[in-house]
Amino acid sequence: MFTITPIGSCRITTPLRNGQSVHGFNLNMNRCYGYCHSPAEAVQMARFMQGEVTIPQEVWPLVSRAHDLNAMTANTHAVSDLYVVELASAKEVTIDGVSIQLNYLNATFTEFFADTARAQSFWALAEAGDTAQQLAFLDQHWAATSQQQAEARMLGKMRLQFVTRESLQRDVRALTELLPDVLFVSHVDACKEDGRTIGSRSRFIEMVSEEVSEAGCRFYNPTDLMAEFGQSAAIEDESAGLAHFTDAFARGIMDQWMGNVIAPKTDRSVRDGAARALDLHLPAQIAAACDNGRYAQAITRLRDLQSNGANVDALLGDVLQAQEQAAEDFRARIVGIASDALNDEDRDALVLEACEIGLFKEALKLAAPLKMPVRLLMRVGEMAAASGDTETGFAFYLAATRLGHSRACAALAELAVSEKMDVLAELEPHQRLPFLSGLAPVIRVQLLELNNSVFTDAVSPETTPEEAEEIVSYLTDTRGIGYAAEVLAAWREHQGTDRITDPALVSVLDRWATTVLEFEERLDRIHGLHAVLYAAPRHQRSRVAMQDIRKALVLLIRAAGKDGDIDQLDALAIEASALSQELPELDLWRARLRFARGEYGAALQLGKSAAAYLPEKINVWVLLMRAAAKAQHQSEAAEFARTVIGLACPKTEALKSEAQAVLQSNLAGA
Repeated sequence: MFTITPIGSCRITTPLRNGQSVHGFNLNMNRCYGYCHSPAEAVQMARFMQGEVTIPQEVWPLVSRAHDLNAMTANTHAVSDLYVVELASAKEVTIDGVSIQLNYLNATFTEFFADTARAQSFWALAEAGDTAQQLAFLDQHWAATSQQQAEARMLGKMRLQFVTRESLQRDVRALTELLPDVLFVSHVDACKEDGRTIGSRSRFIEMVSEEVSEAGCRFYNPTDLMAEFGQSAAIEDESAGLAHFTDAFARGIMDQWMGNVIAPKTDRSVRDGAARALDLHLPAQIAAACDNGRYAQAITRLRDLQSNGANVDALLGDVLQAQEQAAEDFRARIVGIASDALNDEDRDALVLEACEIGLFKEALKLAAPLKMPVRLLMRVGEMAAASGDTETGFAFYLAATRLGHSRACAALAELAVSEKMDVLAELEPHQRLPFLSGLAPVIRVQLLELNNSVFTDAVSPETTPEEAEEIVSYLTDTRGIGYAAEVLAAWREHQGTDRITDPALVSVLDRWATTVLEFEERLDRIHGLHAVLYAAPRHQRSRVAMQDIRKALVLLIRAAGKDGDIDQLDALAIEASALSQELPELDLWRARLRFARGEYGAALQLGKSAAAYLPEKINVWVLLMRAAAKAQHQSEAAEFARTVIGLACPKTEALKSEAQAVLQSNLAGA
């Protein structure tokens, strides 16, 4: 059978011990002398198992209570397929370099540690490491009898240290070198009666998570599963040490280890052609699953292996036959049973049983209207989705999501994306923002795309710069700068600023500008720069680039005007319009050339556009006056003539006279 060795406390040993018959593996406890909690203890246990270290007899009672040292040393430890190592405590107590158990220490020196003030003073000295002061303290406070003097000799050797990031890195590295395959497990981040977590525990869990992940090792934190169960259903001594798990929670943990670690490891070995895995490990695990009514998981595993070329046809055939009989028996048993006639406990048990057999539609029918514990909703959803019944999986995940559970939201979103299902259409408008906000940034965008919603809904006032950067980078790669710029603009507006200062986002803007400025067509460069400046109006590089384009256009307009090239001016008008910056010279030149070609109506319209931005330029009004007169628009010609007269000066006396003549002609015609 597949073998597992726990190195840790009852929090990992109990799930493993109870899970052997359910999941088809054996515990290998040879030379495992008991529970341990800290990283240094775990390293010591691993080295002891492999015969690399010995533990002095006088210290042994503080290391192990359940085993005889000589008998333990006489054993050998065969290498296990998996080691589950718990790193739960940041306190490390040693005697002459040997790690000891705090629980055994307190039980051995109960009277000494019963005085809180004395204990606190002692631990302060033990942490400081000043042996002389520590012995002097014990001589003063614990030397009244020969028994106390004997205990003081042992206490005087004790040292207290707290795990540091450096020591944790060293111990994780040592464990991965000593053991062939490790699953690291943290403590559970439970809350006290006041609703707050234990600060030191929370910080240690976070450090363990970071360092184990950085080392590239597998890591399991039971806190998320506790949230699914509810703390009161998961933690046995909720009002005390927040340290012991209920049987149901221990089973839930074991189910996750099986599904996420043990079964995948076994199946990889089978696919790789390992005879031991195919002939021994897999059949035992499948048999245990079937003996416990878990046909759906067994069939899913075997079909996946079969699709990858593994020779499991006979085993799969046996399981399918057994499942068929189990399904028939189950259906016969529930004939005539209405789900609303069942109490919650019986209904939940039937739903789980149907699901484990693989009768997902029956499970869904029995579960209606899906008012069930989150953990059950999640378990059924996971099994249904893994078995290919995505509709049932979707329904159960959705029910858990509506209860606000974060892991359910993530599972539902991932299923929706993989199966292209519009989950947002199933949520009420007020549920969408909280749902999206809790998801990975890219998945938010993918769900909005499935819903044909605007991508700006992917950001909110709570979106961090890091999340915004991930979203806009994804959109840049998949949809282009324009869509990404709209989202970044929305995020910036949520922050109430017109300036983006986050270095990662500034880098995105700089990359956009570089890309845009490499576009071959100037019109494309203009559109691209507009997108960048829409996202960040103060982006200096893009502002300068836009001004450079404007200056270039002005020079081109003047050259085309002087050359009388109306076609070139009309072409430049498209770019000028896209620029969104006024270039009145363009319309003036175009008006002049249209006038010269006898296109007086067009000249009139273009001249008016130029006049709106050049109201003090007399030549514009002269052109308008002449174009209106030629076009037989007498009233407009008279109006423009009056403006020319009003703007005239001694240097433009001739133009004034021309305007007066237009007015006289207009009066005569009237």
